[in-house]
Amino acid sequence: MELIVSKFGGWANSTSERVKLAADLFEKNPARKVKINSAIGKVEGLPKVTDLLVEGADKSLKTGVFPADILEKIRLNHYSVFEPLGISREKINEIVSILEGYIKQRDSLSADNYKALIVGSGEELFSRLDAYYLAEIRKFDAKYVDPREIGHYLEGSPLDGKIRDDSYENLKNLLNFSGIIVYPGFFACDIKGKPMIYSRGGTDKTAADVAKALGATSYENWKDVDGVYCTDPRVVQNPKMMEEVTYKEIRELSYISFNVLHQEAMLPVMQAGIPISLKNLLKPDSKGTTILSKRNVNTDLPVVGIAHMENICFVNIEKSLMNEELGFADKVLTIFREHRINIEQITTGIDSIGLVLSVKEFNEKSVYTGVAESTRKMINFEEFAHYIKTWLDADSVTIRTNKALVCVVGEGMRHSVGVLSRVTKCLSDNKINVEVIDQGPSERNIIIGIDAEDKEAPKKAVNALYKEFFC
Repeated sequence: MELIVSKFGGWANSTSERVKLAADLFEKNPARKVKINSAIGKVEGLPKVTDLLVEGADKSLKTGVFPADILEKIRLNHYSVFEPLGISREKINEIVSILEGYIKQRDSLSADNYKALIVGSGEELFSRLDAYYLAEIRKFDAKYVDPREIGHYLEGSPLDGKIRDDSYENLKNLLNFSGIIVYPGFFACDIKGKPMIYSRGGTDKTAADVAKALGATSYENWKDVDGVYCTDPRVVQNPKMMEEVTYKEIRELSYISFNVLHQEAMLPVMQAGIPISLKNLLKPDSKGTTILSKRNVNTDLPVVGIAHMENICFVNIEKSLMNEELGFADKVLTIFREHRINIEQITTGIDSIGLVLSVKEFNEKSVYTGVAESTRKMINFEEFAHYIKTWLDADSVTIRTNKALVCVVGEGMRHSVGVLSRVTKCLSDNKINVEVIDQGPSERNIIIGIDAEDKEAPKKAVNALYKEFFC
């Protein structure tokens, strides 16, 4: 039997018109059984509800008082969305009073559990009012279900929870409810009932976990765009839309720059083989983009997407007889791990090793481990290069900035001869020098490092490659 889990983010929940459009979707297709909601997003003239809750929780923990003006703005957000739908201020105030009750729990919870309770309440307030709208105004068989009552347990940090394995079994009980289940995203609790939330953007994680638990036939994510473009529309004018893309392809693109879904949110549905449908709430009949475990590959179109990342630097380490020194690569990686610096790519030669890093990785850190975070600042590149050279007894260490990465992705590349040749020739013809190149072992991605001293070079490279593979 078809069962669709549908997720609606802050944008979709920020006007009464969009909330009505979301309700229409459930009227059109009874297979839509679960509605996962974020808090209200950006309402004209007001901050996002979650931003207000974060600010209010922080001030409450610092001063002992939750600011009245923040509570009033949260109330105004809900008036703006739900009053035009026919819900009285009295009812809205009744629901918002739940937050007022949570605020009073400050002294009975740890700071992190209290903050989780407050910050996650935006999803609860919206979903309770949404369920009321669906049931009382639209006359649907709809019910609000609380994650804490169903046994949706998280573990780890209260502000960055991970789902417990036993939660999937508990979530299966959602199948016992008739009609539409209105389920808030982002928040849950630990096994002892203490408040917890996923990391920011966690409603995507909630929806994916629920879809996996229920064995959904599809997970819909309703947005303000038609789907996923083959490349950044701010760089390439009117790029083509992906109709189908695999989980692994979209993860490769997201790793570089594509902002499609929370990375961790894809894993549960990916493991369960549940397709994700990304669609435009304002154009519900458009096809959108479907993310699948497998897709039919057209070898004439080997590339599915092109991504790029700027503000990159290359670290080049040279040492004679490096290849004969047991554990040298491990020593290199240890330095970066101890400084909490993430490495994007690694290339090697007989006497050299190259590392590709995002410049932002050097922010608010220190060459010297153990330095208090309050005194950290951006690592000086020359100082860090000297540190690495000394620690490894290397011949030379250079850090080159103003670089960029361009990533070409497609399952069809491993079935097509000459894709790498086309990439390098295309860049050469456009006078773009390739400084680093790496093709992953899966053969579904090629990553190229280029000089970006000319700020337009990355955009020029993306446009040239788009023309080569899509025009």
